[in-house]
Amino acid sequence: MILILGAGIIGLFTGYNLLKKGKKVIIFDANNTKANSTNAAVGMLAPLIEAKPQEFELFNLMLESKRIWKNLHNDRNIKNSFEYKKNGSLMIAQNEDDQEKLLFKKEFFKKIGFNSTFLDAKQTLDKEPFLNSNITSSLFCDNQDQINPDLLKKFLIKEIHEMGGVIKVGKKIKKILLKKNKVFLNNVDYKFEKIIISCGAWSNEIIYNSFGLKVPLRPLKGISLLVKSSEKLPIHNLWFRNIYIAPRSRGILAIGATEEEKGFDSSIKIDELYFLTNSIWESFPKLESLILKKIRVGLRPAIVDGNPIIGPMKKISPNIICNFGHYRNGILLAPITAEIVSKYVFEENVSGKYKFFSPSRFNL
Repeated sequence: MILILGAGIIGLFTGYNLLKKGKKVIIFDANNTKANSTNAAVGMLAPLIEAKPQEFELFNLMLESKRIWKNLHNDRNIKNSFEYKKNGSLMIAQNEDDQEKLLFKKEFFKKIGFNSTFLDAKQTLDKEPFLNSNITSSLFCDNQDQINPDLLKKFLIKEIHEMGGVIKVGKKIKKILLKKNKVFLNNVDYKFEKIIISCGAWSNEIIYNSFGLKVPLRPLKGISLLVKSSEKLPIHNLWFRNIYIAPRSRGILAIGATEEEKGFDSSIKIDELYFLTNSIWESFPKLESLILKKIRVGLRPAIVDGNPIIGPMKKISPNIICNFGHYRNGILLAPITAEIVSKYVFEENVSGKYKFFSPSRFNL
């Protein structure tokens, strides 16, 4: 039996993948935890836009995961299950400073082997008529797409149940107690083959309580909005200076996201809403046509070096596998993460490029 602690997208996708490969899986979901990172996710599949200098291992991991997403999109049985949109992205400049940053980005993309298209104001408005006429220019990045995280979560839960997986909802697990071939979770014992820790921002808490080891992880709070527009929606994903926007079906726009270090505070503050709404005001035409549908908050798990932690905790047990710290790339990285964890579960040879993300880099 494989036990997965955490039922966000990372935990669910891992369970889904293992069930497809014949393993029995129990996923533990906490009913008293607010603001997991999935809650704030907009669902961008944009590795190029997320790429940063000196993060080549992470970038390559994102590219590999994006290829898996493409294969999933081509599967007729699941193609429409999570609203995959191959609509590309426009990075928008609203002044000369923004434009200089876009030109720098274009050169950076070229250095890492990817082409993007610089568009002046007229070309931008021809490509995206939805935008304000006061924009300066844009950078078009093809194949930088999106999915709907809410539909993805529903799809994964449905598939997990149909394949015989179990999702146990209960009190948050704060400690793992190992005794021979059993583990005690909230005073209930389970026989297990492997335990996978996918508790997002709370992963450090359970590891420290269980084994006295500290993980260099901190929660970063994000606020996002869902709004409904009575006007025609944009065609592309839009990336502005402070916000990014994903057009969805039925007139919905997903808008994200703030990013602040406020511990485990999951409340929604007026200043956070002001930041988002003010940024929308600066960027969007016809603001009066937008109806607020939902405000969402999530705590993203950020590791000090910017990379997720994926692999067994050899210092404690090879049967305890870490799978957390995906920061703002959890949706994008979920498929490749599930594949890497599967290799550890089946005790297959794991490529050195994946071992780069091992917990051993922090002596865990």
